[in-house]
Amino acid sequence: MLTDMQGETDGFTRKSIDILNEAVLSGDAQRIEEAQYKALLDSVSLLGVVVNYLTLERAGCHFDFGSSTIKKGTVLYRVRDYKEGANYSHPSAWSAPPMRNRGRANHQGEESLYVASQEFICLLETHTAPGAKYALARYECAGDITVGGFVKGSQSNALHDVAGLILNAFLIAPSRSERNSDLFDYLDGRYGRIRLEDLCGIDLARERGGLELPFKFAVMNQRDQLHELTNELCDVLKKSNPCGIRYSSCYVPVETAGITSNAFNLALYRDGIDKLRFIDSEIKTRDSNFTCVDIVKCLVEDDTDSD
Repeated sequence: MLTDMQGETDGFTRKSIDILNEAVLSGDAQRIEEAQYKALLDSVSLLGVVVNYLTLERAGCHFDFGSSTIKKGTVLYRVRDYKEGANYSHPSAWSAPPMRNRGRANHQGEESLYVASQEFICLLETHTAPGAKYALARYECAGDITVGGFVKGSQSNALHDVAGLILNAFLIAPSRSERNSDLFDYLDGRYGRIRLEDLCGIDLARERGGLELPFKFAVMNQRDQLHELTNELCDVLKKSNPCGIRYSSCYVPVETAGITSNAFNLALYRDGIDKLRFIDSEIKTRDSNFTCVDIVKCLVEDDTDSD
């Protein structure tokens, strides 16, 4: 029985909790599922959907957003800043940091390895500047790697797909740092201050295909707040998929619930890292002048912005 959840989010109402409790007591699987999704989306703001999801999962209400298998033989990429004199040719230079700082999908000190399906995505995620040198590593999947994420859609439950879109948008939102100050200079200038009441209504998640939502979440949240919640989202996902998490780059936001592509990021934990084999590395120079800000402008601006 869900007796202690009211007040934990900005959205749960007594009515939605009562409906869910009644559904659970009925034992009717379809009725339970409908009540769970209605409770999940019962929120004043879209951020509340994220908090509702975590609260419901803690209460034993599970939402199945599926998994994805990265096939044996798949090549994955990782980029690091180039430092003069460093040896990037040895596999040990590319092992997972044993005591990693808190990241999108890992807690402080939690071992994890962030890789991507394409070199270009790595360059965007690391904010490698045009003309800068960088070290690129290639890995091969020595076996199939099954990872979690908000990847599974539903042909019969539209609320599932809407919830997945919102949760995925929050998971992939960029976090403020010294490396992406130019991005947030642009985003802050475009959106100003974003408050909870500015992110209200499910229709907002559907606008422009949800392309703007990750950036609005990013502007609203401070760095620590963002990663505290994304860590919790990943904690839920990795319970059933301990190898790692699959998520879209906010700069190539193609993937969401029910939609996959060949452009994605992976955060791998030890079970997944053990299935990777280091191939080689090389030192390169970024020759493209296209920046993250250029890409974000293409995603969030429309023809009216230039009028």
